Amino acid sequence: MTKRYRGYEAFRIVSEVSRIISSSLDLNKVGDLVLRESMKALDADHTSLFLLDESSSHLILTRAKGFSEDEMDNIKLLGSWEIINDQLVKKKKSLIVNDVHKNPIFKKKRVYFSKEKFPVNSFLAVPLAKDDKIIGALIVSNRNRPGHLFTKEDEKLLRALSNHIAIALLNAKLYQDLKNLFISTVKSLVKAVDAKDRYTSGHSERVMKYSLAIGKELGLDEETLEILKLSSLLHDVGKIGIKESILAKPAKLLGYERSQMNRHPAIGVGIVEGIENSHKIIRGILEHHERFDGKGYPNHLKGLAISLEGRIIAVADTFDALTTDRPYQKGYSKEEALLEIKKESFTQFDPKVIKAFLKSFSKHPDIWNT
Repeated sequence: MTKRYRGYEAFRIVSEVSRIISSSLDLNKVGDLVLRESMKALDADHTSLFLLDESSSHLILTRAKGFSEDEMDNIKLLGSWEIINDQLVKKKKSLIVNDVHKNPIFKKKRVYFSKEKFPVNSFLAVPLAKDDKIIGALIVSNRNRPGHLFTKEDEKLLRALSNHIAIALLNAKLYQDLKNLFISTVKSLVKAVDAKDRYTSGHSERVMKYSLAIGKELGLDEETLEILKLSSLLHDVGKIGIKESILAKPAKLLGYERSQMNRHPAIGVGIVEGIENSHKIIRGILEHHERFDGKGYPNHLKGLAISLEGRIIAVADTFDALTTDRPYQKGYSKEEALLEIKKESFTQFDPKVIKAFLKSFSKHPDIWNT
């Protein structure tokens, strides 16, 4: 029989789920937490999260838990059933169905699948709403489990959870939208920098791609990869403060020109340090021209005194520079560039980063196509 939730126990479940799903602003993490905790709270076989597509006013499956891969296409159709959209989206009511094949509503509407192909025999669906606006629906469901019925008590619990879930999803979505806007703004700035030097068009995005490939091979966590993504994308932003005559010179830089070019990491830091939390990405920007042997610039840092981001971007930046054609030098093939970089292990580059670079190059050659 379905577990009965009373008093303190119901309060504890709601409080715990609220605490967990409010602990992250990552939309994917929040969605996964919603599914896991809802399924656990109601002892269900599976659960699915639908978000409202405002253009069609229909519920679209965004993620599900407990279903096999070949069942997922059938589950997507749950959101397209008019009775579910009518009840949850238009009437803003919950829906309890304890036998899809015998329920009078669904008999009229016709169930499209046999019991074998459609893994849901019973389900409880509640709307997700914020400020009286429907944003989606949460559905917990069971296969054929005799005696395990969804009740009004279960509905109350899931309704209570849905209020917290809706807020968490909206916060996560807002954060994701702001993050996407920030990334778009950064990319526009980077394109403006790359446009100053026609020989390095697309350089910053390629360095970001290569840096992330190395970072993943090193097993970096998501937060560190995000820092690496931004710092590698912005590593040359300081070139916006360098004269175009120097950037676009069709020959090697000499004397004063080289000293001016060497200022771009520090100029880049000056540009981004006004951004909130920019301290996390500054070191990668400042240190991507430092060398493992201490002979780099601007601060002649040595070995592990150089940030990991700086050490990774140094390899990615060099690979792209070597494989790019210049007026005074034809670009290397990617295999030739690999050999040149490998030679500089322990001198220009961190051997640990070189090892990750070589592994990624071997395992994912498509990433390193130039």
